[in-house]
Amino acid sequence: MAKIDKQMITQVAAGMANKNGLEKVTLKELAKELGIRSPSLYNHIQGLDELRNSVMLYGWSQLGNSVAMSAIGKSGDEAVRAMCKSYRDYIMANPGVFDAMMWLNRNSSQEAEQTTDDLARLVAMILAGYNLGENEKIHASRMFRSFLQGFCSIDKNNCFSDPVPVQESFDFAVEILIKGLASLEK
Repeated sequence: MAKIDKQMITQVAAGMANKNGLEKVTLKELAKELGIRSPSLYNHIQGLDELRNSVMLYGWSQLGNSVAMSAIGKSGDEAVRAMCKSYRDYIMANPGVFDAMMWLNRNSSQEAEQTTDDLARLVAMILAGYNLGENEKIHASRMFRSFLQGFCSIDKNNCFSDPVPVQESFDFAVEILIKGLASLEK
């Protein structure tokens, strides 16, 4: 077995959260999954809150990497579509990690701010293809974050019950947001 460190613990906890839900990840179950005794975890983390914080940071970092990879070589509307698709795909594939990511305001730290600021800068770079004022860029970035997190939260919890495929609704909303950006260009 590989040497256990905080990174490995975080990745295993993230996998468990995705499989069973964040609330089901306990230090006892994590230790069992790692094949160690629970007290051994304290050599790497201080407790459950720190573990969830680590999973939260891991999620924001992974999401940022996913969005960045999706937008490489693209600009304007194509980059925005790729960003939105990547964001949704990541969250839908990582529902437990997404739940941890919503801990951001509970665990405000310099590391958390840096991680989310990195993603915000990436979104700003993607939106740079539109001729928007500085405040409009901030509003647009917040709009996309709100839309993506809200839509994905509803979607991952299977709360859309209409007969129309959810993907169609997602694509429809993204196109409206893109058209809205275009209407604001100076």
